[in-house]
Amino acid sequence: MRRSGSRFLTRDGENQHVDRTTVLTTDRARLTTWRPSDLTDLHVLHSDPETMRRIRPGRPETLDETRARLTAYLDGAGGEGTKWRVESHAGSFLGRAGFGGDAGCRELGYTLLPQAWGRGLATEIAVALVAWHRDHPLPEPPGELTAYAALDNPASCRVLAKAGLTPVGEVEHNGWRSAYFRL
Repeated sequence: MRRSGSRFLTRDGENQHVDRTTVLTTDRARLTTWRPSDLTDLHVLHSDPETMRRIRPGRPETLDETRARLTAYLDGAGGEGTKWRVESHAGSFLGRAGFGGDAGCRELGYTLLPQAWGRGLATEIAVALVAWHRDHPLPEPPGELTAYAALDNPASCRVLAKAGLTPVGEVEHNGWRSAYFRL
């Protein structure tokens, strides 16, 4: 039986098809599940020095580090603690966004390619993620939504505020002095 999706080789060399599922849609983008064939796109994002400047580890990732990250995203493809692929409606890769875990809470996060910066896309995606969080609450308390933004990244702080999160303090997060936000 033929399924739609991209072709990739499994570890044993067998051809497989993987369907991409749309998790949510905004006016200009959609967040989807990952495919193993997304490694190149993700590595372009994670090997860009300017993009990675405020993201752990604070430097461009190696291909092996990106491969490990993609494997983690694939393993959490339907779960509540994963980042999804962000693409334009035409299918062009724009970045990643979604959630991580934060001590019983869900942590909102996003990383976009530099060419997507400054156009309101991060805010649009963050607003959609806040709505998704409300529609898919965590089963265990406290179940709140949190986020962090490096203090030297005021644009990201503005995005989180526009998405409805409130800054509640400053903390050290992944090696960066950061504003801590809660919904």
